[in-house]
Amino acid sequence: MEDVNRGIEVIKLLKQIMGLIKNAYKPYGEMNLTGPQAMLVGIIAHYGEMKISDLSEKMGLSNSTVSGIVDRLEKQGIVERVRSKDDRRVVRVNVTTEHKACIKSKFEAIEYKFAEVMNEATDEEVNKIFEGLEILKRLVEKNNKNLVDKE
Repeated sequence: MEDVNRGIEVIKLLKQIMGLIKNAYKPYGEMNLTGPQAMLVGIIAHYGEMKISDLSEKMGLSNSTVSGIVDRLEKQGIVERVRSKDDRRVVRVNVTTEHKACIKSKFEAIEYKFAEVMNEATDEEVNKIFEGLEILKRLVEKNNKNLVDKE
């Protein structure tokens, strides 16, 4: 029973951290986007137009999930699919011209603000954060793989 409580405590802590982050950065991101939508738009703002497969890799989500996110953002006029002039089979996703400057400035402000937070940590603390998160990720991935193997 103690293991379950520890797991719940980890989930609660992660949820609290995400809540704090969301509240701290609300003034920078009043765009009414879901977390995955904001992540996708932020990646494009940072790296420029990308194929769905490249976005999927950066986000750690399947192509079909990312395609669905793009569909919803496209309906809102925030992103657009652009066919390659060289190879019509290649489709890239980009932020629309109408939203490009606004989104870039908002995401740069968020990146800067979070960099300020991380700069308050010592190198040792930053390493511990990454180490702990990587361990948690590995454990969850291992558990997910075990669940799939049992099916």
